[in-house]
Amino acid sequence: MVYLNILLAVFLGDLMIKKYAEANLQEGVRKPILGGRIILRKIHNDGIALGKLSEHKEEVRKGTSVMLIGMLGYFITHLFRQDRNLEKTGLAVFLGGALCNWFDRFHQKTVTDYFSFNVKQKKLRNLVFNLSDLCIAGGMILAFIGRMRKS
Repeated sequence: MVYLNILLAVFLGDLMIKKYAEANLQEGVRKPILGGRIILRKIHNDGIALGKLSEHKEEVRKGTSVMLIGMLGYFITHLFRQDRNLEKTGLAVFLGGALCNWFDRFHQKTVTDYFSFNVKQKKLRNLVFNLSDLCIAGGMILAFIGRMRKS
């Protein structure tokens, strides 16, 4: 099924990039790529988005587990429907990213983030992401649009 392949591709793709980052990037060292538009740098995030709730690691682990179970259940109930293709695509992208970050959280007790956008605004430039973070945000947007359009 195409949606499971999307989920798996996102999960495995980011997992491989995170393994590369762990092995090849030093914490705190910035390495510009793509003409300086992207900055590679490794940090470990103990919380959720933007490091929020990092002082509550166990609650974050439990909360993300409950959220994932609910989203997986929703995804499975819609997986075999003949409609809502955009929603299912968004859910697959979202879940691939969410599962990869969840795996990090349980496997190494922290999530590896590895790139920043080199923009003028210092606050935005200081944010560090991983591919899963972008897939979570983008997947939710696609799923929402798909849900509203009922395509």
